[in-house]
Amino acid sequence: MPTDAETLAVALRRLLRRGLPVDPAAADGELLDLPGVVARAHGSSDLAVRAHALDGVLRGQLARLPHAPLAPAARLLFGAVPAMAGVTLTARRAEAAQAAGYEVHHFRKHIEPRICTLLAEQLLADAQAFAAAHAAAPRLSPETGSLRLPPDVFAWEVAEHEEALCEVWSRLYALRAALLRTARQASMDTAVPRETSDEVLWRYAALRSAIARYRAAYGPVLLPADTAPVAPADLEKLAGPLPQLPPTDLALLSALPATADPQAFTAQLGESSDGARIRDAWHQALTEQLTDTTTRRTA
Repeated sequence: MPTDAETLAVALRRLLRRGLPVDPAAADGELLDLPGVVARAHGSSDLAVRAHALDGVLRGQLARLPHAPLAPAARLLFGAVPAMAGVTLTARRAEAAQAAGYEVHHFRKHIEPRICTLLAEQLLADAQAFAAAHAAAPRLSPETGSLRLPPDVFAWEVAEHEEALCEVWSRLYALRAALLRTARQASMDTAVPRETSDEVLWRYAALRSAIARYRAAYGPVLLPADTAPVAPADLEKLAGPLPQLPPTDLALLSALPATADPQAFTAQLGESSDGARIRDAWHQALTEQLTDTTTRRTA
């Protein structure tokens, strides 16, 4: 794995010649062998699969480029915008320079390397995160036979354990989906609707409840995952950045009965002053987190 952003930036400059979608023949090994790419390719060594995974990683990082003034130009330059897919580098560069407000020659010589460096830094951070610790839900495979179980206690226990795993992971992904949906809405409206904030909190409480049930049944064991084991207590961190609640508030959430929808959950919270306080504090913290428009604006 590359140990510096400069190496990745050079590889990105070479990739620019073709742009996106990633051509397997145009991508350097430094990019295809990044831990985040390998993990998203499910460990496949097939170049086409790796290239497809790299394409997804690049599009995701371009969508979150921290330098807001250069973000639109970066997406045009790499062809991440549908209208620029398959277009020559010369044409993409001209469009990107215009979007950034620079003359083409100045853009190519000074701004283009800056964009590649910013993107390389993001790829390196993503690679380091995956190399340090990454967990994925237990992989599913097509069932060729029946799910009918024999009348055997061991078979029942195995199925029950898998059921508990699925419950935990399904709630984790549901929380992740709700958080992404809320972030998208906040980005478009510069505000977090109260109902979506309530849904994220409900999903969070549901995940913690499923984790508590798993731990009560199986103890502080490690959940099996594709690339690395992960402790049940650490699962919520995989959903994304969430407001941090004090232990007393977490205990109150855990004591609430499970509900089938966020409206019922919100009604339960509103039955006590502490519950209403938690709801308001959560909404305020999530709003501040998702509507913070501070970006790096270094030249």
